[in-house]
Amino acid sequence: MPHSFDIAPFIGYLAALLGTVCWVPQAIKVWQTGETRALSLWANLLFLATVSLWLVYGLLIGDWPLILANVVAVALVSAIVAAKLKFG
Repeated sequence: MPHSFDIAPFIGYLAALLGTVCWVPQAIKVWQTGETRALSLWANLLFLATVSLWLVYGLLIGDWPLILANVVAVALVSAIVAAKLKFG
């Protein structure tokens, strides 16, 4: 009998990677330039609340792709919100 490969964890980790990596350039840019005028504080706060809730959900169900993605997302979006609060 051939060994079956469960692709679901791979898809989860790939989605986690792509969904969090996209925030890295934004976080770096706002801290390097201090330019945050074009960023909405409310939108970023709402997204921070969203990824925080996804993190809690991931912890409750023990889903590592969700946990890892949202730990990174919370950190990156928190950095963006902090920059927005600092630089305006």
